[in-house]
Amino acid sequence: MDDLESVFELNGDCFAESWSNDALKAALEEGYELLLCTDGELLVGYLLSHGVLDEVHIMQVAVAPLYRRRGIAEQLSRNLLAAKPGRTLLLEVRASNHAAQSLYEKLGFVCSGVRKGYYVPDHEDGIREDAILMHHQSATDSTGRAP
Repeated sequence: MDDLESVFELNGDCFAESWSNDALKAALEEGYELLLCTDGELLVGYLLSHGVLDEVHIMQVAVAPLYRRRGIAEQLSRNLLAAKPGRTLLLEVRASNHAAQSLYEKLGFVCSGVRKGYYVPDHEDGIREDAILMHHQSATDSTGRAP
């Protein structure tokens, strides 16, 4: 909660559909989890997720524009995968976001469907963009624990 204002600012910098400060605060109060990446005192990335039973939904991964392509999103995602052994991770990604899709495929996510017109337009053309659904099943051994 101490980092909420920084998360809110980064959220607005990274997403056309940014969450309100109240929505982010409510999500954290409801049990959403937030992984942070900092450079000194500066928040440069975060991953917001929400777990329900044996599934974890990745809600957002944000990295400050000046810090992109340095492996921050990958490390945040790897940290979440390591923290949730045996759980299915789910996410949606814009159909046009090929870099994110490549990252998730590298991490073992597979495409599991498409949500037509899921995202509001972020261009002046007014066309809603499809979401690619992806999932990852964390590995477990015969005892149900991650190897």
